[in-house]
Amino acid sequence: MPTEDRVPAARRSSRTRLAPPVEFAGDAVVWAAWLYYEESMTQDDIARQIGVSRASVNNLLQVARERGVVTIAVAPVHLQMVGAARAICRRYGIADCLVVPDDDGRQPDYERVGRAGARMLADRLAAEDVLGVSWGRTVLALSNALAVGLLPGASVVQVTGSAMGTYRFSAELCAANIATRLGARCIHLHAPGIVSRPGVKRMLMREPALIEQFRFINTCNRIIFGVGTVASSSTAFDSGFLTEMEAAPYIRRGAVAVLAGRFVDRLGKPVVGELDERLLGMTLEAIRAVPDRICVAAGSIKRDCVRALLEGGFISSLVIDQPLALALLDN
Repeated sequence: MPTEDRVPAARRSSRTRLAPPVEFAGDAVVWAAWLYYEESMTQDDIARQIGVSRASVNNLLQVARERGVVTIAVAPVHLQMVGAARAICRRYGIADCLVVPDDDGRQPDYERVGRAGARMLADRLAAEDVLGVSWGRTVLALSNALAVGLLPGASVVQVTGSAMGTYRFSAELCAANIATRLGARCIHLHAPGIVSRPGVKRMLMREPALIEQFRFINTCNRIIFGVGTVASSSTAFDSGFLTEMEAAPYIRRGAVAVLAGRFVDRLGKPVVGELDERLLGMTLEAIRAVPDRICVAAGSIKRDCVRALLEGGFISSLVIDQPLALALLDN
């Protein structure tokens, strides 16, 4: 066995437990707690500074909690959000709800909800998933916030056709972003979102390439989507995907929400009309058949449209902000 004199100085100092600085009144428990909770040091760093093992640091922190040196509590606002999320799950019969606390306008609501949606999606994605992606401002924020991963066996599928006016947050851009971040295969729907005549749609739907793409669309086991209101300022109209003239007959018949270019009324029932004969993309029935249906939405203005999708069974998991959560719980 080597004697103490033969142990290198660096190793010797790392094994020598140091006396706590005077401000901690000789209490190693308080010293360790201060370094961990106030100076945000890791347990390994604390072990080196104090001169003990990492296991000893863990024991000191445990004693700090037992003695009341440190008290850990969830901030009230987060408890309120958990309560709101659980109440929404109970009321609407969905599996999961994540509510993002309000930040008094410091960041755009859709950006915060998008980041939260990215965390939820990342926790669920599996190697062989087929993920359907619709479009919208919040979905794009989610795609930009998604952590880089490696799922080469997964597929990301664009579920609505394209439109020139939606380029800023188009379905193809959202799908491509997500696929790139995951290292997954991206399958675009190479067709316009809306064609000029029903006959054109019927002709395109006989094309072998589109038949194969729709076959893949209908194998989605997860889908991520936003929802639009029927107001003229809604993304669906502001982007140029839909026109107010095209939407007017649907609104007169009670439509309150737009999902993947299709209309839904307050009870969650599809509102079908002439435009549906010209739309290329996943149908409402196909969306509802997907096992995991994640909706991301922000702002109390979305209350009626999100409630409609909940009533219609189009949502199984919901990511929203605080104002929208409170609006959904308001009778």
